[in-house]
Amino acid sequence: MMFAPDSALAADSTPNQTNLSVAQLIDDLVNIDAQAPGLHSTASFRTFIADNSPAEFADGVIGSVAPTNFPQMTELVRRGASSLPLLIEHLDDKRPTRLTVGGDFFMFAFFSDEYDPRTPAPRERRAGLEKKLDGKYTVRVGDVCYALIGQIVNRNLLPIRYQPTAGLVVNSPIEAPVLIQEVKRDWGDIDAKKHLASLLADARAGKDLWEYGPALRRLRFYYPDDYRHQAVGALQKKIRKFESSEKEQK
Repeated sequence: MMFAPDSALAADSTPNQTNLSVAQLIDDLVNIDAQAPGLHSTASFRTFIADNSPAEFADGVIGSVAPTNFPQMTELVRRGASSLPLLIEHLDDKRPTRLTVGGDFFMFAFFSDEYDPRTPAPRERRAGLEKKLDGKYTVRVGDVCYALIGQIVNRNLLPIRYQPTAGLVVNSPIEAPVLIQEVKRDWGDIDAKKHLASLLADARAGKDLWEYGPALRRLRFYYPDDYRHQAVGALQKKIRKFESSEKEQK
């Protein structure tokens, strides 16, 4: 099921976003006032907000409102690796946004520290967080930065997510500082070269389209020359399948 974001054209309608610095764009995250990719309490959506492609419903409550692509979020993701240092620096930013989640709909809600690592290599085991959340939760700027980092590096970093049945999970770096440590360990030294290498590794490792497709989408957006090179190289078959799938969806 495909959803066009409520503000799918928002980024195009505010060209001044491209003139703002990364710091200014992050400051503007306080104005987020609706559910967005990675910040959705009743459904999960597969999407890459930089290219304004439709969001694909993955799971959750049927009939959930589509996520909104806010222009400041979109612009930060579009800038790719150059956004990452400040996004990481603001993971502990406690400034509230205008988005509040939770409430009477949910039968249970809790804070957790779920993290999608850069590599699947085993790490030192740590006790997972599961702390009850009473009432509603106001999303913080640091939470939004966590979601945006995931968008850029092709990882499911979800500060807000739905848990069947009628549950809410909040993975906030404010409430779980260990998430900041994990992000810094994986992505603290990232630059364009390492970002490219990571996306290529993701594309090569994935066996099915749903695994390697998101990496190819980001590779094409951020590094189009390298994408074209791979289209006649080692990833040729995967790119053909990826592009064929896109045509079928259209």
